[in-house]
Amino acid sequence: ITPQELKGLMDAKDPKLVLIGVVKGGLTGSFTRGHIPGAFSVWRPDYTAADGEPYPFGGMMMNAADFQKFARSLGIDNDSKVVIYDEKYDATRLWWAFYLYGKTDVRILDGGYEGWKAAGFDTEMGGGSDRGTKTGNFVAKPRNQAMIGSMADVWRAKDNSTMVVWDTREPNEWSGETLKKGAYRQGRIPWAKFLSWKDFRLKVNDKTPTEFRSAAEIQKVIDKNGMDKNGTHVFYCQSAVRTTTHIFSLYLMGWDLDNLLNYDGSWIEWSYYEQNPIKSGT
Repeated sequence: ITPQELKGLMDAKDPKLVLIGVVKGGLTGSFTRGHIPGAFSVWRPDYTAADGEPYPFGGMMMNAADFQKFARSLGIDNDSKVVIYDEKYDATRLWWAFYLYGKTDVRILDGGYEGWKAAGFDTEMGGGSDRGTKTGNFVAKPRNQAMIGSMADVWRAKDNSTMVVWDTREPNEWSGETLKKGAYRQGRIPWAKFLSWKDFRLKVNDKTPTEFRSAAEIQKVIDKNGMDKNGTHVFYCQSAVRTTTHIFSLYLMGWDLDNLLNYDGSWIEWSYYEQNPIKSGT
């Protein structure tokens, strides 16, 4: 959805609209210093499982019952129009979570918060809309396991010509030069191919790339990297957030979500288990 289209829904006071900013709130968060009027602020811990429950590391998507409770706390009904925005790349992770649990009337604000400001629309400061004003009736469906990649899928892709593992991180993570907080070892999955999340996006105001490329430009990325629409693709990053930029982009191009697996454990899980091989260097 474009900033102009979102502004139209807001001006019409669409009762089904729920606007979510996946931006850190609180006294130190940037959401408090500026956000789209009427938005809720959520952040990763709000919709991911706690460390050790049931995984020994953080960042994994929460189960259906917990996600339903989270969505209802935002006043989301089964027929709500959910619009999500961010300041970097988190919006598509939450979009993916809604699809995982059966809610598909969910849209990403193209350009994110920077795109909204560039369009000249008003912002506000403070904590945003209060949760708890209305409890929604959204009912989560059982998670669509076809959308989730596992460590077993990564291993299965090693000697499978119809499956490809894609590393969607930054070049210094791919090479092993940088170890982000939360991961256990540096490097990459040896049989993965590199395709940064930034390849699908454009910068707004010369800041972080939050605007998606056009269909023609995305097709060029697909062709350049030899991506097969009929194959199975497993995407990983640090914690399955940046991966969703690829999944969302390819979904917009008409690709089947069941062929676009988000490896939920990603590099955190792969690096946690010592028996998993890693490779470093360029």
